[in-house]
Amino acid sequence: MRRLSFIGVCLTPVLLLLGAAGTPAAASTSVPVTIQATVIIGPFTGTWSASGGINDSGTLVQPVDFRVGVGAGGFGQVHAVAVMTGSLGTITLVEDDSLTLEPDGTIDATGHWAVIAGTGAYAELHGQGTLVGVVVRGVVTGTETGSVHFD
Repeated sequence: MRRLSFIGVCLTPVLLLLGAAGTPAAASTSVPVTIQATVIIGPFTGTWSASGGINDSGTLVQPVDFRVGVGAGGFGQVHAVAVMTGSLGTITLVEDDSLTLEPDGTIDATGHWAVIAGTGAYAELHGQGTLVGVVVRGVVTGTETGSVHFD
């Protein structure tokens, strides 16, 4: 009997630790984020910087840029995927934008974005928000605002 009590006392902390290890971690609280990006149309490459829930900067590549209904009138829809590489890892965003041709020849963009993947420090990143941008002479300058959290 004494031996069983001793085993129980020794195993209790181990079992408590195993039970805690099996419990999924709670997601972090969502925090605001602002992402500034500049992309050159054609090679679809550029730079980005973020502050708030993400504090990093680096290069940006848009390997997918699918346009629907963008014609001579200069308005329509764009679906883009952007891969942002920073010092802490990569963040992959999907963007859905509406475009409007302005009388001065610029194109205004408004839409939504969401994180669809990440690596390194961003492997558990989730987030979404809205975006505004302008295209002037083949260069897109945009601001994405929203919130992010880590699982």
